[in-house]
Amino acid sequence: MEKWIIKNNVFENNEQNEKLTIVINDIVEEFDRLIPTGPPLGFKPLELVNDEISGPTFYWPLGRDFYKIALNVSDLNYNQIAFQFSQELCRIYCDPRMRSWFIQLLSHIFALYSLDFLGHKWENNPPNNELKDYWYNFDSYKSNLLGAAFSKIDIVKYQVANEWVQYQVNKLRKKDKINRGKLLIIAYELLPMFREYPESWQILPYVGKCSVPAPPSDPNEIVTDRDTEPDFEKLMEELPENLQAFTNKFYDKIGAKEHV
Repeated sequence: MEKWIIKNNVFENNEQNEKLTIVINDIVEEFDRLIPTGPPLGFKPLELVNDEISGPTFYWPLGRDFYKIALNVSDLNYNQIAFQFSQELCRIYCDPRMRSWFIQLLSHIFALYSLDFLGHKWENNPPNNELKDYWYNFDSYKSNLLGAAFSKIDIVKYQVANEWVQYQVNKLRKKDKINRGKLLIIAYELLPMFREYPESWQILPYVGKCSVPAPPSDPNEIVTDRDTEPDFEKLMEELPENLQAFTNKFYDKIGAKEHV
């Protein structure tokens, strides 16, 4: 890893930490491929720990010169680790000082993407013989997460309402507490759009700075618990031309056109 220096302290057992690094490296490499410009606050050493009370979460502030992510795992389950780590790494690529429903949504989309990506990659090129048959676990984990989420919604309304995503996103904008199950379903609905436009992930480094309130202009200024709202108009203005087609389609899907 030339861009990222990762210190893994999730498990007390060093052998488990070494094995965990296999899936972490795959996710980090995919992020680097999708977003070659890197995160808005730059590449820094990244420490991974386990926190069975507060995790998964991103610890901030604990230092300007490094990032720290906490997972919440009891064993070496690559699928669970992939899902949690992808969400928190996505926050770094938006701006770890910012918190919003929009960043949470994007994090869920990428977490689902990671499960698909790893399942496909490990099926065709398993990391080692020990994991040659593990690939299907990524898909089954995703199916279990979505199955649990779908079991708690009115499936008839979901199936017949073309505006279901827009309606749920509008509720996200108005509520303090986010329904994680519905957030996951919205992410599931939006994921095909990100597959259709491979460049779509490059919007992430623009998301944090296109927030209300905006982040501090000094990247070294640490801010805690900064709850924000996305500024869709500013985001559209900031994005390069190659991301306009995707963003317009994305805005249509979530009902953000009225805010632009």
